[in-house]
Amino acid sequence: KKITWYFYLIVGEYKLSEDLKLALFDYDGTIVDSAIMIVKGAIEAFRMCGLPDPDPKKVRENIGKPLAIALDDYMPPGFDVTPEQISDAYRTWYAEQGRLGLQNEPLYPGLVELLNELKKSNWLIGIATNKSRIGLTNGLAKHDLSNIFDITMSTDENIPKPNPAMAIKAMNDLGVQKERCVMIGDTINDIGLGVNAGIISIGVTWGYNSKELLSSAGASYLVNDSTELSRLMKTICP
Repeated sequence: KKITWYFYLIVGEYKLSEDLKLALFDYDGTIVDSAIMIVKGAIEAFRMCGLPDPDPKKVRENIGKPLAIALDDYMPPGFDVTPEQISDAYRTWYAEQGRLGLQNEPLYPGLVELLNELKKSNWLIGIATNKSRIGLTNGLAKHDLSNIFDITMSTDENIPKPNPAMAIKAMNDLGVQKERCVMIGDTINDIGLGVNAGIISIGVTWGYNSKELLSSAGASYLVNDSTELSRLMKTICP
């Protein structure tokens, strides 16, 4: 009986692997609205490095890029400070805010309900973010989401988006075929990951890039709120 039952589990797992489906989510601008926190952190990091305050508008426009690359786009010329030094200062400030429970990153409406709905519908769910690991860990803990995801990936362990490395790792680790993997995010880097990995990409319009940018980057679909996203997820990868 033990041998028969073991064989059944093996066959069951093999059959299930063909039906697995994975929804990868960006974090900043998709699950949480972190713009206020990111802009404040950039200003504090510049001050820590002896630099004049950056333009908040430019900081917001660069959300979603790897931090050092984003900083390089709006740091002032003529100072003997590298983007990596500012990035280190930013991470130090951000980690301290998390330690003190001061992360101001509210959840977007309906996202927690959507995540739970997907889990109940047999979706695997993951995060692919250009955020640091400590920032992601602190944010998930604050919103009591630490245990809901099947995989979480940050740029501390992976090549940043739009490189497809995070999607490839998630599919390999979880045993999901690329035809049954979806990337959901609010910036062209998220859509770029989807395009580069050859998977479905869904652009959400409540974040930091416009519909036009998301569409031009190659988004398979665009949604305006969590209700639209919920309806769409019921129709893809059936």
